[in-house]
Amino acid sequence: MLCREFLVAVWLFTLVVGPALADKPPAASDLAVDQVFLKGGPRLLGSVLGREADGSLAVAVGRDWLKATHPDFFEKELEQETVETRQALTELRDRIADWRKDRQPEAEFDFFLKKELQRSESELAALEAGRRVEDSPFLVIDVPAAKLERAVQQAPQRRQIALTAWRERLADVETRAATSLVQELKKKKIELTADPDALLDLLPPRRQNDTAWAVRRAIVEYRFRKPLDFQGTGDVVIRSGDRLKAADAGKMFSDLLKSTGDNSLSALLDPSKEAPSKKTGGPPAGEKWLDSAVKLAGEEDVAGFRVTRVDQDLAQKRVNVETRFVARLPDGSWKTAWSQTESADASKPRGDAEQQIMQDPQLRAALELAKSLGVGGDEQIRLAVRFGAATMEAQKQADSRFFEFRDRYLQHLDGPVLRIAPPATPAARKK
Repeated sequence: MLCREFLVAVWLFTLVVGPALADKPPAASDLAVDQVFLKGGPRLLGSVLGREADGSLAVAVGRDWLKATHPDFFEKELEQETVETRQALTELRDRIADWRKDRQPEAEFDFFLKKELQRSESELAALEAGRRVEDSPFLVIDVPAAKLERAVQQAPQRRQIALTAWRERLADVETRAATSLVQELKKKKIELTADPDALLDLLPPRRQNDTAWAVRRAIVEYRFRKPLDFQGTGDVVIRSGDRLKAADAGKMFSDLLKSTGDNSLSALLDPSKEAPSKKTGGPPAGEKWLDSAVKLAGEEDVAGFRVTRVDQDLAQKRVNVETRFVARLPDGSWKTAWSQTESADASKPRGDAEQQIMQDPQLRAALELAKSLGVGGDEQIRLAVRFGAATMEAQKQADSRFFEFRDRYLQHLDGPVLRIAPPATPAARKK
């Protein structure tokens, strides 16, 4: 029979130590968030946004977590955020005023700029009256290289878990294991976000450098002032009008068939022709189109344009549709600000889309031209139509992604943070 003292000891162990063991925090390697270690400061748990050329780093940190875990550090950063916000709003107000003088906007364009100007002035007045900035769920902390000890960034899949958990407002995202977050998301039947920029919508307004502001202006003017779109394949791009739609696939094929004799569609219709081989050396394949697009953009006096290009892989029977938004920078160069590539299987039947293509008068004229020249039997035409249907599907997906990108930056002129895509070519192209 166990003595009374032993039973009491076991009970106390279970009561006091047991929960502590159950609540043992996960190892750092099991977390879904990034970790930034500051010299002489706290370990920050959040998401690294990027690193500058001078080695400084920006990290987004949950406001509630930082306030509860490091209250003194939080108050210091909150004061810095207030200063940053005041500077950002002042800069925004002045930039909008200059913009309106430069472009003399009308209709929707003018309404949008006036609304943003009034908002910036109203928020500035509130700051001057002593209001503190705590609206967004995150703080953005700038860490100078001299204060950075080290940073541990998670793999893309882990970052997806954290981004989705933050978006869905799960509790304790910073301190829970990735497996724990995944289990809760599965219980709620929530898929991981495929948008790597989902966090940007949760960040507070920040000052924008001249490059970011130029790109933002280009996006707004594309929407409200003068949209300019190009479409094509290889080195050939053709102006496509005010909007690029999936239904334009037939026109794209007919225009390209007339404009170039060695494109993949010609090879598809005429098996005796070989698809052009990819050359090595010289300019990157498919980048010569940029010069002609930039020239027309300069003539049209636009700040940015969209280009959608199709790559048909005949051997693999796949279609890749790449869409980009290209903006003019303050120094006159043009830079890809955003890009997305969508793929589709061209061997897969798509009845409705194929029927839509066959009813397109532009494509019918192109196919009749091919037949009159003695190329393109029934099998080749069927395959060409399937390539067209695959192109429509991939283009529809690319369109959707582009409009998500565009509309994200049409809410406000100071948010969300604009992340510029990596350069698509080794050197910037001048006008």
